Amino acid sequence: MKIMSLINEKEIYVPEFDDAVSLHPEQLVINALEVLLDNDREALPVRRNGVCIGIVYTKDLIWFLTNSNKEYNLLFHKFNFDLNTAVAMMHLK
Repeated sequence: MKIMSLINEKEIYVPEFDDAVSLHPEQLVINALEVLLDNDREALPVRRNGVCIGIVYTKDLIWFLTNSNKEYNLLFHKFNFDLNTAVAMMHLK
């Protein structure tokens, strides 16, 4: 699966996400999923200090949670990862 989510340190511009709803790079995966689902969104921008530095997709977070080494059953631990760490780990696989 191709991972579309990304978080940079530099500003990016995504015109379709000029609304007030956004995520923070240090937000927990479980909280980010709640925001995405409550707002019925497939993706949301990631902002730090009001600056858009990335985008996170619902499907990528679901893949991150479900694609694991079942031997160690890491699902519950992954809920508590921050978005920065989760996105970085997704791009390593």
